[in-house]
Amino acid sequence: MGVTELETGRCLDINDACLEMFGFRRDEVIGQTTFLLNIWPNLQDRVRLIDRLKSERSVRNLDVSMRTKSGDLLHFLLSTDVVMLGKTRCLLTIGSNITERKRAEEALRDAQEKLERRVRERTGELERANAALTESEERFRTFLDHAANLAFIKATDGRYLYVNRRFEEAFRLDHNSIVGKTDEELFPREQADQFRTHDLTVLEAGTAMEFEETPLYADGPHTTIAVKFPMRDKSGNIYAVGGIITNINERKLVEQTLQQNQLELQRQRAQLQDLTSTLIKAQDSERQRIARDLHDDFSQRMAALVLDVASLEQQPPLLPELIGQALEPVREQLERLSDDLHNLAYKLHPSLLQHAGLQPAVEDHIREVTKRTGLSVLLKANRVSGSLPMDHSTCLFRVLQESLQNVVKHACATEATVKLGGSSKGVGLSVTDNGKGFDASDKSAHHMGLGLTSMQERLRLLNGFLRIHSRPADGTKICAWIPFEKDNA
Repeated sequence: MGVTELETGRCLDINDACLEMFGFRRDEVIGQTTFLLNIWPNLQDRVRLIDRLKSERSVRNLDVSMRTKSGDLLHFLLSTDVVMLGKTRCLLTIGSNITERKRAEEALRDAQEKLERRVRERTGELERANAALTESEERFRTFLDHAANLAFIKATDGRYLYVNRRFEEAFRLDHNSIVGKTDEELFPREQADQFRTHDLTVLEAGTAMEFEETPLYADGPHTTIAVKFPMRDKSGNIYAVGGIITNINERKLVEQTLQQNQLELQRQRAQLQDLTSTLIKAQDSERQRIARDLHDDFSQRMAALVLDVASLEQQPPLLPELIGQALEPVREQLERLSDDLHNLAYKLHPSLLQHAGLQPAVEDHIREVTKRTGLSVLLKANRVSGSLPMDHSTCLFRVLQESLQNVVKHACATEATVKLGGSSKGVGLSVTDNGKGFDASDKSAHHMGLGLTSMQERLRLLNGFLRIHSRPADGTKICAWIPFEKDNA
């Protein structure tokens, strides 16, 4: 590269390549000391190099920077030795231009710094995004864990990715024992097949669908509505199936109860229609019976009395004292006719019930039954109001009539007990006999007849009830109860 005096720094020789590199002419360099002063940007670096050469006499591959005549900065690797030219100590310097390498290294360092800075920035962004994602996932989990429904996410291969707390509680499984497992690994075969079939249906359709499922929870089988839907990535590809499950067990029970109630209502309506038809027929039959009795009995007896009176009118007794004897049969027939008409009217509507109240009417009817049939009937009455509503009194009186009539006709009883009582809540009547009884659990054997059936309907209209208790050879007890309305309480 060149030779310079060690002590003075005067340039003794320099090659053409070096002159061309630095942009000097040979006459501007040879014999000059300013050349070295001009090309060193920092003279202190040159001074340190000279001091080092004085002690070490040789330097290898020293990385230095030098400036050209035009001011451009070049980089070299210098190797310098101290040599003797005659008696003069000189520096023999050989250098390699590493400017391009330096620039490449600087560019690489700049690029690396930029890359490191970008990595730091991207790392920060990822950390912030990860924190936001973690927070979002936490909010998602918190929301679903407090939801009333079961929720899950399954991969397309059927493996669970996520379940909420309700799901864990329903099947009594913890999150770690569910995630990564399939339905076949967690549930009975039939249940797992049902779940997987519905999942595959959603995956094939690519849209949300609703299914009714019957999973076996830890506390038993439940009926549920499962809304299942495909989950897609940014490219629109399905990567999972999500599901929200609503337990409709209670709703199902309500629906079943409602259906049962509707069937019962239809049955009751049909029964009421049958009863109404039967009552209408009974009313017509009763009217025909009354008309027949009036015509065949009372009318004929009245006609006979008219003939008897007409006969007496045409052939009166010759002696006044015989008139009484002649009228005696007519009087007796009129008395019996009067009694029979009274009994008929009493059966149709007892006037004593309207004018005296329920208890006197009951007492009178018991006396009439005992007198007519010889049945021993004991009455026990307690706190019966004399101001009961007429419909209450009439209903209970009809129950008494029908019950005692059934005792006489069917029970083969020797005695009966009638209890009549009231309270602030209502009024009730019971008739108990010591007759043969029947199997009360056999509906076909109740032998209630139309009378008690109609009374049962009357009680129902008054919000009351009729109960029949009986066993074979153990007698029968009929109980009727009518509650008071608030205004009557």
